[in-house]
Amino acid sequence: MGMTIVKAKEVLETVIVKIQKSIEKEVSYLKELADDKATLSHIEQLQADNEALPEGNPYGSYLEWREQVEKEIKTGQNSLDRIEVEKAELMAFSYFMDNALEA
Repeated sequence: MGMTIVKAKEVLETVIVKIQKSIEKEVSYLKELADDKATLSHIEQLQADNEALPEGNPYGSYLEWREQVEKEIKTGQNSLDRIEVEKAELMAFSYFMDNALEA
């Protein structure tokens, strides 16, 4: 049995709300990514200056610290990439909601 346009619209209403909430997190991800990139630059500068690890730093080496920050940068970028897909999905869903004829 196929899905009716009315039922599809009912299902999409919930999906649209979830996508909108996810997209609202974009600014937070951008800020976090900027912080992570600044931290990575700081780590690289400390390492270039042959500085000892800062006191109280929980990482065993600059390499370990840098790898962790690089993972966080990748995670943040993946989240931003996902949000771009969600924006496209939201456009498509909104178009469907506005234009699909309920027969």
